[in-house]
Amino acid sequence: MIESPNIDEIDRQILAALQNNARQTNKALAQAVGIAPSTALERVRLLEKRGIIRGYHADVDPAAVGGHLQAIVTVRLQPKTQTVIESVVSSLWALPEVVAVHLMSGVDDISVRVLASNAEHLRQVIVDGVSSIEGVVEERTSILFDVRQKFVF
Repeated sequence: MIESPNIDEIDRQILAALQNNARQTNKALAQAVGIAPSTALERVRLLEKRGIIRGYHADVDPAAVGGHLQAIVTVRLQPKTQTVIESVVSSLWALPEVVAVHLMSGVDDISVRVLASNAEHLRQVIVDGVSSIEGVVEERTSILFDVRQKFVF
């Protein structure tokens, strides 16, 4: 578990409960954590105000919306300037198939998660999209067989 001086054990429990089900009622949240509903509401509001809770999102099944094939595309940039990085990230976000962009250190500069309907669609995204962006000098694509994500808390 990540230690943080900015939150206590009750906050951790609230975050874990909300990551498990962000649509639960405040009453259910309070009961799950073992605090009064008014305390739960105030704590959630403070977590939001402090920017610890950044939003609430729907967990969408990629295959259900046509993303039957998922891939991670690692990208190398040249030159590695802030202007090039910002331009490439902006261009990547403009591709509708891109669902995540991570800036990295090491050999590769950016990791991109892509959803595609099939292999031909993925090839098109890589060739016509990612590889054609100015500043991208190399890309490597890895197909994802399964994605499992662990919550922060």
